Amino acid sequence: MLRRQPLIPFALAAAVVTAGILAGCSSASGGPGAGPGASAKAPIVVCGDLALSGPYAQIGETDNWGATAYFDHVNATGGILGHKVSYTVQNNQSSASESELIARKCILSDHAQFIVGPESGADTEAALPTAIAYHTILISLSSGWQTNGYPASELNSWGFPGFYDVFYEDQLASVQKLIVPRHYTRVALLEDNCGAVCLANQGTVQALAKQYGFKLVSTQTDQVGATDVTPQVLALLAARPQIILFGLVPGTDSITAIRSIRAQSPDIPISECSACELPSFIAAAGGAPVMHNIYVLGSMQDWLAAASQGTSAEEKATAAGLRAYFAGMKAAGYTSANQLDNSQEGWDAGLEIDWAITSSGSLGETTVMQKLQHLDINTLGIVWTRTPSNYENISQVLAAMETISANGAVSLYR
Repeated sequence: MLRRQPLIPFALAAAVVTAGILAGCSSASGGPGAGPGASAKAPIVVCGDLALSGPYAQIGETDNWGATAYFDHVNATGGILGHKVSYTVQNNQSSASESELIARKCILSDHAQFIVGPESGADTEAALPTAIAYHTILISLSSGWQTNGYPASELNSWGFPGFYDVFYEDQLASVQKLIVPRHYTRVALLEDNCGAVCLANQGTVQALAKQYGFKLVSTQTDQVGATDVTPQVLALLAARPQIILFGLVPGTDSITAIRSIRAQSPDIPISECSACELPSFIAAAGGAPVMHNIYVLGSMQDWLAAASQGTSAEEKATAAGLRAYFAGMKAAGYTSANQLDNSQEGWDAGLEIDWAITSSGSLGETTVMQKLQHLDINTLGIVWTRTPSNYENISQVLAAMETISANGAVSLYR
């Protein structure tokens, strides 16, 4: 399934394949951002502030794989403006306080020019003020930007979104591809209490219900990392919904919810389950048969399959970027389905940093920051058309919905 088809003003994805952006220019000097007395070829220091343990570990791990692969690829093809990238990662343990401490360490001890992460809105909110205070660019990997509830002074400063609002797009896809075609009128929502971006799911679904003519009959909220949500599931099912929508953090929370729902109702549709296509996730949820009637935000392979079937320049450019992603991941040694299927966020963050430096021709922090304010590229099907007043201005997103059969086979849902 193709949705939210993008317009590619810069055609970055094609440039990735031809290495126009990735290779850089080996003769360029460091610029003002390299620091006083720095070598003309001093490395660009990027620090990952990522969750490698705790409730966000599944996405933190894949984010780290994607970022590592991207910067390995950059270094193997000449660097950025001739500078290699030194990328290191620190484990924020899915903790806001740790995220803030790591941001400070990245800047003051590691002398990072860029921070990649954190994954959650609350953790990003903790790290953002430090990045802003020290004029250090932070590429957040949390879902959403404006829906995270950040003050305007942070929304339009040195922190930038590195991914789209997955929760909103998941709900929209569920409505357009399942609820409306199947004439469902009774819909339930299970959301995490992971901060403003998760709690925004209820308002999103209510607005969609008004627009598309269905009723949100129940909303239940669970705590991030909960190991049992049976009371919430029983309350949802008591409202007699025809489908349950997820507003959950990928990983433990989705696994727990699926197990609880399927223990009560083996057949009720569940949508859209983000990052639920990983083999490790499916095994932890109870195996492929448990995924019956669960609609999943597609893997990168299915995003590629969907884009490859298109005929527009936009779809072709997206497919080209995804092929470069797979080549880069495999070159970095990430060859398993777990590693390939959902590591695009870290790769996308690298694309943003690379584009901003290369297109500005400078390592100067302010110059690069101002270029990011006008980001105008396609990062694997996410089309950015930023303005200084709207960092989350995304024309459209090209994505895919998939289903998983009892034998584990994956199919695009149309």
